[in-house]
Amino acid sequence: MEDFNLQNEMSTNNLIVIADNMQSEISKLKINRLSDSLLNKHLDFYAQEIEKIIDLATCNPRFKWQLIEQEIDSCFKSDKSVTGVNIVFDWKETPIPNRPLIKLKL
Repeated sequence: MEDFNLQNEMSTNNLIVIADNMQSEISKLKINRLSDSLLNKHLDFYAQEIEKIIDLATCNPRFKWQLIEQEIDSCFKSDKSVTGVNIVFDWKETPIPNRPLIKLKL
C-alpha cells in the first residue's frame, strides 16, 4: 500500500510541476503578445483551467474514515464495555429523516 501511496504522491507532484510549467509558458506568451487582447483572454482562461487542475490534483476527495475510527477508538477507551456504535450519515437536512438501517458485524 505504501508503494501505491508513494506512486500517487509522485504522480501528483509531477502533475503540479507540469501545470506550473504550462502556466509559466502562458505568462511568457502573454508578455510576448501583449497587444493581442483576444489571445490574452484565451490565455487567462487556460491559466484558470490549469489552476483548477492543480486544485484537483492536490485535493484529497477520500472520505475521512480515519476520523470516524479515532472517535470509535476514543469511545472504546473511555468505556471498555461498548459493544457497537451507531453512526448516522445525513447528506440532507429534513424534519423527518429517511434512513435505511445497515447493520454490520465486524
